[in-house]
Amino acid sequence: MQKLNKRQIIILCVAFLFMLYAAYELAIVRPAAKKAKTDMNPTRVSDFISTVNAELAGSQAAAVDEYIARRAETKWDASPFWDRVSYREWAGGTAGSHQAGSAVKIIYSGFVDAGGKQMAVINGWEYTAGEALEMEGYILKRITPFRVIIENRNTGSELAVPIQE
Repeated sequence: MQKLNKRQIIILCVAFLFMLYAAYELAIVRPAAKKAKTDMNPTRVSDFISTVNAELAGSQAAAVDEYIARRAETKWDASPFWDRVSYREWAGGTAGSHQAGSAVKIIYSGFVDAGGKQMAVINGWEYTAGEALEMEGYILKRITPFRVIIENRNTGSELAVPIQE
């Protein structure tokens, strides 16, 4: 038989300790726990249940809870879950801005700088510099955190649109 190395001896010692602990649990702790177990008295359980029910029935909802419940039942003015079409309709009707000399509503609502790639959110769509907008004849020329420059290819004019927060 080969001589055991240090790692194997440690593993065997740990396994032996686990076996001793298992024997201790099975022989000493478990029988003592079975003896200490008492039967539940049905009258004590029913008394406990009736006490808890009485306390719950007597407690009043806090003013904050009532406010939250009332607020949850009211209709939302602006839903954060709108799709892009609904957002564009809303933005065009309430938050849209007419640009001077332009019949097109352009809403610059967001700026993203992701590791050297700058993107602008215009009318609910994300664009990078040089991309054509969904509106015919318009190209995003330049993006800054505070405004975008949009070129109208039909007239050759440029529009500076500030960010709307």
